[in-house]
Amino acid sequence: MVRIHLTYVLFLFLALGAVSSFAQDEDVSPRVDYKVNKMKTALNLTDAQVNAIKPIIKEYLVKSEAVLQGSAEAGIMDHVSVKSTLKELKDSEYQKLGKILNEDQMKKWIDKENLMASLNPDGGENTVDEGPSLTASGANFKF
Repeated sequence: MVRIHLTYVLFLFLALGAVSSFAQDEDVSPRVDYKVNKMKTALNLTDAQVNAIKPIIKEYLVKSEAVLQGSAEAGIMDHVSVKSTLKELKDSEYQKLGKILNEDQMKKWIDKENLMASLNPDGGENTVDEGPSLTASGANFKF
């Protein structure tokens, strides 16, 4: 009887994990498509390159979102640790993209991401909030 309950609990745990993973895939898919389309246009990518970079972009977005979500749920934000982890994820993404994109495409994309991050530090996916900022609607405190 206990074995049946343990099997049932394990099944539910795995099923919920699969649903959660599916939901996470659904949440990130529009962002993956947006970024890949942006890269395709900016870098003049071939269809083969587009198909090859999609899983790399998806992996980065899912992992970085998990890092930020985990930090937010912990309640205490260690900015240095989060920033370091996100940098490691971005470096890994660039390393993988470097195997698909040519040198000029990589340089152009890195420059474009750096420019976007510097122009939009509060909204860029490649940045970590450094604290409060002033916006048109007032102070924007982030914890």
